[in-house]
Amino acid sequence: MIRQILSFFLFALTLSLLGVSCSKRSGITGTFTGLTNDTLWIRVRVLNDEYNFEVKSMDTVVVRDGTFFYDPQTNNLTELHILPFENIDRLPSGMISHGPGATMVLLYSPDDRIRLDASSKDEIVDFQAKGNRYNEQLSTLHSNALDAYKKRNDALKVIVDNSFEGDKTVYREQLRESVQVMNNIKLNYICENPNDPLSAYFVSSLIAPEEMIQYTDSLGVEALNSVFGRILWQKIEFIRKNKEKNEITANAKNEMIDKSAPEFTLKDINGDYFSLSSLRGKYVVLDFWGTWCGWCLAAIPDIKEYYAAHPKEFEIVGIAFKDEEDKWRKVLDKNVLPWINIFDYNELYDKYYVTYAPTYVLIDKEGIIVDFPQYHHDVINQLNELREKNLL
Repeated sequence: MIRQILSFFLFALTLSLLGVSCSKRSGITGTFTGLTNDTLWIRVRVLNDEYNFEVKSMDTVVVRDGTFFYDPQTNNLTELHILPFENIDRLPSGMISHGPGATMVLLYSPDDRIRLDASSKDEIVDFQAKGNRYNEQLSTLHSNALDAYKKRNDALKVIVDNSFEGDKTVYREQLRESVQVMNNIKLNYICENPNDPLSAYFVSSLIAPEEMIQYTDSLGVEALNSVFGRILWQKIEFIRKNKEKNEITANAKNEMIDKSAPEFTLKDINGDYFSLSSLRGKYVVLDFWGTWCGWCLAAIPDIKEYYAAHPKEFEIVGIAFKDEEDKWRKVLDKNVLPWINIFDYNELYDKYYVTYAPTYVLIDKEGIIVDFPQYHHDVINQLNELREKNLL
């Protein structure tokens, strides 16, 4: 009798173990070929109660013998950006940067079982995803853009190569055309599938506010009533509120032009007090920036080159705002910015109606605000015009 009970127990235990071993875990099971580094970097963005994707964590997973498994461990809809470590560009602030095509974007819901097969070559990833319809479509559209990704990267390498002495016009056109193809792939999907919730997701990812509003009007009821539709509506509402705020700010800046720049006195990087009025007799560029601003950091090489080429003709005052002092000092140590650098402890940015970075302010020799140039190239062009008129 005891032997029969023991046999039955062992048989039941065996079935239980078989059941566990045969069951599929929720998560992402994948293969990855072509890697020179065995680590994948993952940005995890989870949908919150306000229908916004917010960054929950930055994660990593190791690819062993060409395979990996990753469990997002989330209870809500989650957007995953999976990027081979070898495709990462690290900015001086420590921020992560990468080009189009270098990463995979997946939409993961709790209990999803996703199968992912990927390969990497020349900083471009190709992948096929199975497990839910959205990811299958995302991987298909990504594959359709591979040629455009490659042409974009090839053109950009020549454009930024200072040793290249030929005409770069062809490459600039190639860059423009490839970016247009990349954009059109998503836009065509939206136009051809107005009721698909994924179309609402694509519209919500558009950068230009006017374009986002335009394509929202073309979506059908099913797309607008989906979870991605709710995400889109939240962004539209934010755009509308932000537009009103930007109009107020723009009007305030226009009122400041041709008037004296607000005076300030703050400590510079060396701990010495600096006052704006001490630069009277020179044209001055105020550069409101932050180590958290990728565009600011990307502009540094051009600004340094121009500043070195025209010494003593004008002055730059770099003003770090809404930043962390430790990070600010580390970036300055790495980049050695040769102009005046101060940290905004006193919310100086409010006096100049600064709402984004970088923000530039051009001030003349008498301390009068001339303009608020939008980009660093605009600053350089305006200084060149002043030089041609012998005003510097």
